[in-house]
Amino acid sequence: MRYTLIIILTGIICALGAQAPSLYSDHKSFQVGDVITVFIVESTSANAAANTETAKSFNHGLNVAAGQGPFDFIPLASFGVDAGATSKGEGTTRRTSSLKGTITAKIVHIDDAGNLLISGTRSVRVNGEEEITTVEGVVRPQDVGANNSVYSYNIADAVIEVKGSGDLRQAAKVGLLTKLFNFIF
Repeated sequence: MRYTLIIILTGIICALGAQAPSLYSDHKSFQVGDVITVFIVESTSANAAANTETAKSFNHGLNVAAGQGPFDFIPLASFGVDAGATSKGEGTTRRTSSLKGTITAKIVHIDDAGNLLISGTRSVRVNGEEEITTVEGVVRPQDVGANNSVYSYNIADAVIEVKGSGDLRQAAKVGLLTKLFNFIF
């Protein structure tokens, strides 16, 4: 009887354990319309330098001694052309940008491989100034953390955009005459 009870309890524990999720597999079930928090952490830096140097010259001349050929009526004839051009240029450009923020996006599609296509927009308006943040891209389910969040650098085909509008943004824009002046000079 005692061995029968141990065998039954062992069977029940094994049956329950087979249904319990593993500590190492956290496969979440996602559906279209679910939301995922995106931590936007983007940083870019680019440097470029260019140096050019060119030189071009040409020299043509004609000397004719007196009494020879079709120019015998000219006592001494000498024609010459010298020309040259040099150019040297240097240029350097640097660009650094950083973007940090948080936005919640919806799952709009799940592809055949199980990847999640997400899209989200957030609009914040303060004192007539509006800032619109959008994020789109493809997320692997295994990149979604336990708190249902993902970092922007884990989003494939990511499109992250921040746009603003309002009086301050308008005042900060370069005017048409300044653009024309900069174009000419």
